[in-house]
Amino acid sequence: MRVGLRVVLVGLGAIGLVAACGRKPVFQVPDASAAIPTKGEARAPETIAVDSGSRPGAAEVDRRLAILEERIHFDFDRWTLTPEAQAVLNAKAEILASSPEITVRIEGHADERGSDEYNLVLSSKRAIEAKQYLMRLGIDSSRFETMGYGEEKPLVHRSDEVAWSVNRRAEFRISAGGSRP
Repeated sequence: MRVGLRVVLVGLGAIGLVAACGRKPVFQVPDASAAIPTKGEARAPETIAVDSGSRPGAAEVDRRLAILEERIHFDFDRWTLTPEAQAVLNAKAEILASSPEITVRIEGHADERGSDEYNLVLSSKRAIEAKQYLMRLGIDSSRFETMGYGEEKPLVHRSDEVAWSVNRRAEFRISAGGSRP
């Protein structure tokens, strides 16, 4: 009987630990604005929730990294930039201009239509076009590396227009200087 009770108690303890994992840690921190207690007077410290995972500027860094890593897409059989792609690249250029330590690898991709050789050339042209646009906005060419993958790395493994439009893209990978604080 005692073994069964132990098993139940251990199980309840494990459930409590799992449930507590998703909560922010709570620390007892004295309220600095409160008056100092006089002799013989005891005051319980105020409980303040502290998010131990947050750091100053982390949200802004995450936002900037998300913009730098945002994909752009291309029309069928084209490497010219759409107005939407230009808007995304404009936002990237603002961040790159203020962060000269960041370098980026631009990876071009194509959908499955066309020969392997044609898609490799097309995907390379897409990466180069994105690089050249950023250079026209004042970002130095030495901060970029380009690569074309052709149809080799699709995001969606289907053969329909929706899948093809998603797979015709350029991706941006931060290769240096984009670490979080």
